[in-house]
Amino acid sequence: MITSKVVIDNITYKGDLARNIYKLDSLHFRPSYIPDYKVNLKKQHIKIKDWDVNQSIDVLTIGDSFSNADTQGINPFYQDYIATYNNLNVLNIPRHVNYRDNFFETILSMLNNKLLDDIRPKYMIIESVERLAIDRFSNKFNFNVTIQKTTMLNDFKKMPFKINANFLNNKNIFNNKNFKAFKNNLKFKFNKYGKYSGIYVAKLNQDFFTTKDKKSLLFINEDIIHIDKTTEDKIVQLNNNFNKLSQLLKKKNIKLYFMPVVDKYNLYSKFINNNPYPKSRFFELLRKLPKEYELIDTKKILRYELDRGSQDIYYADDTHWSYKASSIIFKKVNFD
Repeated sequence: MITSKVVIDNITYKGDLARNIYKLDSLHFRPSYIPDYKVNLKKQHIKIKDWDVNQSIDVLTIGDSFSNADTQGINPFYQDYIATYNNLNVLNIPRHVNYRDNFFETILSMLNNKLLDDIRPKYMIIESVERLAIDRFSNKFNFNVTIQKTTMLNDFKKMPFKINANFLNNKNIFNNKNFKAFKNNLKFKFNKYGKYSGIYVAKLNQDFFTTKDKKSLLFINEDIIHIDKTTEDKIVQLNNNFNKLSQLLKKKNIKLYFMPVVDKYNLYSKFINNNPYPKSRFFELLRKLPKEYELIDTKKILRYELDRGSQDIYYADDTHWSYKASSIIFKKVNFD
């Protein structure tokens, strides 16, 4: 039964892309973090529930699933690489319930209610996947937004690290998942490339993965449909927002870093055979603008590795990068 091979258990994790279209030869088996995640690094980051006000913090991080270990596998938190390579105390805060994906206003509220005065970080990293960065950061923000400090801290501490895994509960051989799996694998046999339920499968011109299928790039439809949102005006507004936030944080002696995570399609697009899809300009437009913050240019750093033939920078079966990407990036990013 095909579906049984993509079920997540407490030993092995399978990525969201191959799991949803049942592409078995793209599965990249890795340790599941149920009930805990696997780390072989010397130093780990600090979870907000374990932090107390007397504990000094060097780096504060906030972001989406890339900041919260949805990649799974070994060393799923990039924050642990920062802590290990730089011997720094790194605190990761979750997405606040009042602001959801609005990390910008979460930080503004922490600035206005003085919670940042208690944490006293030297550096701050705001992370976002590229495809959602325009929606998240090119808006006009209320720079006076706030939530009462103790309420906000209590909210953070009540949001423990949780697993975001879609289990297949119906293992009966006669169900629509098995029919979809059979249909997709029949298509893969004759023509594996194209679009399957919002997930693209494209052919790369060299082996970039160590899975059974080494040349297929799996990526989600959102990587394509959000490209048109990246206009020069939107990038300028995003950059202005980060410059303004950086000015405010500098008054607290906090240096701001922005880490947009390059979309999987964008990173590998150069290597797609006869690529029919549009080209992203996000990083190219942002690079040339004057900044009062530090840009962690994940596309530039990771594309250099691909040009050298590096494999498994992203997991073949997933929307998320692997531990290799975290290691590569934070060997290059230095904190003053």
